[in-house]
Amino acid sequence: MINSVFITEKGFYSPRWHQAFPNANLVEASYQAALSVPAGLIWILTGVAGWEAQIRHQTAQGNTVVAITRNPQINELRQALTAGARGYLEALSSQQILTQAAQTVCAGGMWLPAELVTHMIGLLSPMLENTGSAAGATESLLSKLTTRERQVAAEVIKGSSNKRIAITLNITERTVKAHLSSVFEKLGARDRMHLVLLAREQGLC
Repeated sequence: MINSVFITEKGFYSPRWHQAFPNANLVEASYQAALSVPAGLIWILTGVAGWEAQIRHQTAQGNTVVAITRNPQINELRQALTAGARGYLEALSSQQILTQAAQTVCAGGMWLPAELVTHMIGLLSPMLENTGSAAGATESLLSKLTTRERQVAAEVIKGSSNKRIAITLNITERTVKAHLSSVFEKLGARDRMHLVLLAREQGLC
């Protein structure tokens, strides 16, 4: 696993960080100190002085950055992504979530809280039934998929969470995840947001 560096404020620390990354470095969030952190996967606590500038600097240095927060908010998520962060999650997330997030962003994907992704997609995408060309666009974008995969993908494009998709289609969340993995592979989508962007290019949303 790539070296992890946590840029945080004095007195704020989660033991889960070292549980997930035993060799992680901790750096107090003075801007000058953050400029000289070791290269690697950089986790930056939002709300500290100059956190957006620190994300931009670390990204410019070729590092992958994840923003960690004490209070997830859609506006802060936008700020973090605009600055160049590849992930955004709660600072006190579990060891498993931290590890999964690291693996995802290091593989070129993005890691975002499911509830905020759902909200963000909802802002980007009108409901399919309100889009005049939805049927043709859906056929064009999703022609490689099975019927069930199309249904799952269409729900994602609407902004539905996995739980909501499972209820709507009367399947388990585990089955939803399996279909989504297949959808991403067939369409070359990295994640939910990328799928929505592909749909936007087709005029679907």
